[in-house]
Amino acid sequence: MKSNFLSLTLTLFGLCALAQNATLSPYSYYGTGQPVSTRTAENNSMGGVITYADSTQFSLDNPATLGKLKYVQYRIGANYKSTIQQSPLTSASAATSSLNYLALSVPTKHVAFSFGLKPKSAVGYRVSTTTQNNDTEYRNSFDGTGGVNSTFLSFAINPLEGLSLGASVYYNFGYTEKNYIQSATGVQKSTQVYTRSELSGIHYTFGAHYNRNIFSDYIFQVSATYTPNASLESINTRIISSISSSGTVDAQTETNLENLATTTNKFAAQTTIGLGFGKPQHWFAGLTYATSAKGITNPLETSTDASFVAASRFSAGGFYIPKYDSFSSYFSRVVYRVGARWEHTGLKLKNQAVEDFGINFGIGLPMNVLSKVNIGVEIGQLGTTETGLIKENYTNIMLGFSLSDVWFIKRQYD
Repeated sequence: MKSNFLSLTLTLFGLCALAQNATLSPYSYYGTGQPVSTRTAENNSMGGVITYADSTQFSLDNPATLGKLKYVQYRIGANYKSTIQQSPLTSASAATSSLNYLALSVPTKHVAFSFGLKPKSAVGYRVSTTTQNNDTEYRNSFDGTGGVNSTFLSFAINPLEGLSLGASVYYNFGYTEKNYIQSATGVQKSTQVYTRSELSGIHYTFGAHYNRNIFSDYIFQVSATYTPNASLESINTRIISSISSSGTVDAQTETNLENLATTTNKFAAQTTIGLGFGKPQHWFAGLTYATSAKGITNPLETSTDASFVAASRFSAGGFYIPKYDSFSSYFSRVVYRVGARWEHTGLKLKNQAVEDFGINFGIGLPMNVLSKVNIGVEIGQLGTTETGLIKENYTNIMLGFSLSDVWFIKRQYD
């Protein structure tokens, strides 16, 4: 059984490394792409609450929650997103699917550790505009692909009863490719500007988690994380081409970017804090708040219409299990989840803040005593049509597997 799980893990590890086009949003044009939610299907189904942890459930966003884990666990998550994009003049639809995370987590006597792969950001957009200058009409086409993935290694220890401390190190890698083509009426040839950036960098996350039994039958949990300032190195190339009406490239010149050939994208520090209250193996309700004080610094691409400001996210949600040890009713052992999320993305366009809101529902279907199939649905809205921007109404379908096993326990009988 273990060898089969490991084979599956290695196969999906390769697939996840290729699954970078997780978006088709015009907002992914800015910075290093649109941030990708890498919270587990369980956490997302509760609106993004990452406070709760027990012997079979922990958060990939807070390494300290690993300290509560009692069983080896394989986690695999996938996502399907359907979006209707609306502008003041027209609307369009788009759909994407991707692998969201892949992790193997192992608790031992003194320390728990986890490693895996998950996306950090995604670039994927196709936008066309028409502008008029005097008597000439200009047609502009923008498209981009790519994104950033993260491999991670996390550790957690339990120095005191109820208290867990953890740390994660991430190696980020990926690329972005952006094309801009402009053609004009009465002009035979179009101009294409192609920019490619190879991205890499390291960042860290530190976490703490505390749980305490109160009123004999209830539990109180507190969670916190801190991610210091981080950077992402970018090696950039830019090629300008002349394209005939038949699509043939007639001339091609690589631009000397000089001091912009290698740049550093800087990300502000981020802090999250959460708390929750519930009855073990029956119900839980929690809150999570995340904030970063400053925006992203991206030297290669600057825009008078765009700026990066402080970002924040507030999540509320929880779960309910009718009767976790029921023998007569399967649905009494199902985990029912609900939540909501309000987010300031940190992107500001034409002095208009880009905000994201979603409501979530989900269930956890028991496969055996320890393992579950987790299914979640999110219905949300990103952006607005004010000041000529685009509003995205989306439906997100999330699928996650948490497959638990027992290692490092000596058999009593053969």
